[in-house]
Amino acid sequence: MVNSKVMSKAGYDKIMTQISEIEEEISLTEKKMGESVKRDNDLRENPEFLELRVKVMYTLPIKKKELLDIAKNAIILEETEEYKDFDGLKVIIGSKVVLTIDGEEEELTIMGYGEADWDNNIISYEAPMAQAILGKHVGDVVKFNSLEICIKAISRK
Repeated sequence: MVNSKVMSKAGYDKIMTQISEIEEEISLTEKKMGESVKRDNDLRENPEFLELRVKVMYTLPIKKKELLDIAKNAIILEETEEYKDFDGLKVIIGSKVVLTIDGEEEELTIMGYGEADWDNNIISYEAPMAQAILGKHVGDVVKFNSLEICIKAISRK
């Protein structure tokens, strides 16, 4: 089963940048391995070389593969019909939502995979609170973790 993730174009570009950075790190690590071999030719007794080898053969390639899989199966938010046809009537990924949470007004933006930024009131669509309000309309009241959430306004990010 394909595990697609929705993300903005900016989120996708960030993942592609991380992949490039990992590729650069692999090259630099391979270079360090060579330098380590020059300093200490007995590889069995060279902990620096062994650590670098694990990094270049396992740690970094696994991380790179995970990111490549995410990128390969990514759904770009701005290319989805739901986003293109957004009319402000229901909460979707990529919408800014004004909420009243137990009487206090909050503004949240619901974004894609890996794009949460709590300091700027941005949550991922995978967050439980986002899941509770996705598809809801202005005026809807949702119960979430003993909180009462009322949707006051919806706009595009």
